[in-house]
Amino acid sequence: MDYLRHHAASKRASHIIGKLVVAASAYFIWQERNNRLFSANKRDVAQLIKVVLMTVRMKLHTMKFRRTNSVNQVLSEWSLPQELLLDEDKCG
Repeated sequence: MDYLRHHAASKRASHIIGKLVVAASAYFIWQERNNRLFSANKRDVAQLIKVVLMTVRMKLHTMKFRRTNSVNQVLSEWSLPQELLLDEDKCG
Protein backbone atom coordinates (compact mmCIF):
# COMPACT_ATOMS: atom_id res chain seq x y z
CA MET A 1 0.00 0.00 0.00
CA ASP A 2 2.91 2.37 0.58
CA TYR A 3 3.78 1.99 -3.10
CA LEU A 4 0.31 3.15 -4.13
CA ARG A 5 0.23 5.98 -1.64
CA HIS A 6 3.68 7.20 -2.68
CA HIS A 7 2.94 7.05 -6.44
CA ALA A 8 -0.79 7.86 -6.46
CA ALA A 9 -0.48 11.12 -8.38
CA SER A 10 2.46 10.05 -10.55
CA LYS A 11 2.08 10.02 -14.30
CA ARG A 12 5.19 7.95 -15.01
CA ALA A 13 4.42 4.98 -17.24
CA SER A 14 5.81 2.44 -14.78
CA HIS A 15 3.72 3.88 -11.94
CA ILE A 16 0.57 3.92 -14.08
CA ILE A 17 1.14 0.27 -14.96
CA GLY A 18 1.70 -0.58 -11.31
CA LYS A 19 -1.60 1.05 -10.35
CA LEU A 20 -3.41 -0.71 -13.20
CA VAL A 21 -1.99 -4.09 -12.15
CA VAL A 22 -3.10 -3.58 -8.54
CA ALA A 23 -6.59 -2.46 -9.60
CA ALA A 24 -7.05 -5.30 -12.09
CA SER A 25 -5.73 -7.84 -9.59
CA ALA A 26 -8.14 -6.68 -6.90
CA TYR A 27 -11.05 -6.76 -9.37
CA PHE A 28 -10.36 -10.24 -10.74
CA ILE A 29 -9.51 -11.75 -7.36
CA TRP A 30 -12.83 -10.43 -6.02
CA GLN A 31 -14.61 -11.75 -9.10
CA GLU A 32 -12.95 -15.14 -8.58
CA ARG A 33 -14.05 -15.14 -4.95
CA ASN A 34 -17.64 -14.47 -5.99
CA ASN A 35 -17.51 -17.14 -8.70
CA ARG A 36 -16.27 -19.71 -6.20
CA LEU A 37 -18.91 -18.77 -3.64
CA PHE A 38 -21.94 -18.48 -5.90
CA SER A 39 -21.20 -20.83 -8.81
CA ALA A 40 -19.05 -23.80 -9.63
CA ASN A 41 -16.65 -21.79 -11.79
CA LYS A 42 -12.97 -21.82 -10.85
CA ARG A 43 -9.87 -20.45 -12.53
CA ASP A 44 -6.36 -21.39 -11.53
CA VAL A 45 -3.66 -18.87 -10.65
CA ALA A 46 -2.12 -18.93 -14.13
CA GLN A 47 -5.48 -18.05 -15.69
CA LEU A 48 -5.99 -15.16 -13.26
CA ILE A 49 -2.52 -13.80 -13.97
CA LYS A 50 -3.18 -14.06 -17.71
CA VAL A 51 -6.48 -12.17 -17.50
CA VAL A 52 -4.95 -9.44 -15.30
CA LEU A 53 -2.03 -8.91 -17.68
CA MET A 54 -4.28 -9.00 -20.75
CA THR A 55 -6.63 -6.44 -19.18
CA VAL A 56 -3.75 -4.11 -18.28
CA ARG A 57 -2.27 -4.48 -21.78
CA MET A 58 -5.64 -3.63 -23.38
CA LYS A 59 -5.99 -0.54 -21.16
CA LEU A 60 -2.47 0.56 -22.07
CA HIS A 61 -3.43 0.39 -25.75
CA THR A 62 -5.89 3.25 -25.10
CA MET A 63 -3.23 5.55 -23.64
CA LYS A 64 -0.59 7.86 -25.04
CA PHE A 65 2.85 8.43 -23.52
CA ARG A 66 5.62 10.98 -23.97
CA ARG A 67 8.68 9.64 -25.74
CA THR A 68 11.34 9.01 -23.07
CA ASN A 69 13.91 6.28 -22.51
CA SER A 70 11.95 4.88 -19.57
CA VAL A 71 8.72 4.81 -21.59
CA ASN A 72 10.50 3.07 -24.47
CA GLN A 73 11.75 0.45 -22.02
CA VAL A 74 8.25 -0.06 -20.58
CA LEU A 75 6.73 -0.40 -24.06
CA SER A 76 9.37 -2.97 -24.92
CA GLU A 77 8.85 -4.95 -21.70
CA TRP A 78 5.08 -5.07 -22.28
CA SER A 79 5.42 -5.69 -26.06
CA LEU A 80 3.42 -2.55 -26.82
CA PRO A 81 3.53 -0.70 -30.15
CA GLN A 82 5.43 2.56 -30.66
CA GLU A 83 2.14 4.12 -31.83
CA LEU A 84 1.34 4.72 -28.15
CA LEU A 85 3.98 7.45 -28.10
CA LEU A 86 2.91 11.04 -28.59
CA ASP A 87 4.25 12.88 -31.61
CA GLU A 88 6.98 15.36 -30.69
CA ASP A 89 4.80 18.33 -31.72
CA LYS A 90 1.96 17.17 -29.40
CA CYS A 91 4.11 16.94 -26.26
CA GLY A 92 3.31 20.47 -25.38
